[in-house]
Amino acid sequence: MARAYLKINVEPGQEKEVIKKITAMENVLEANLTSGEQDIIALIQASNYEELMRFVVTKLRTVDGISRTITNLILD
Repeated sequence: MARAYLKINVEPGQEKEVIKKITAMENVLEANLTSGEQDIIALIQASNYEELMRFVVTKLRTVDGISRTITNLILD
């Protein structure tokens, strides 16, 4: 199983709507509003790292309101 923390920046005022959209996605285990550099931090998983990255690039990053993401792969 491949997992990662995804740090997400969103358009102003879109935080709650983005969380609602991404938590409905199968690969998203959890998503939380945060203070600091990112607006949301999500825990995501897939069967392998290739599938995980495909999910991030083709599905998650296309959600309206998301302006930037940073993916931190969980190694252990």
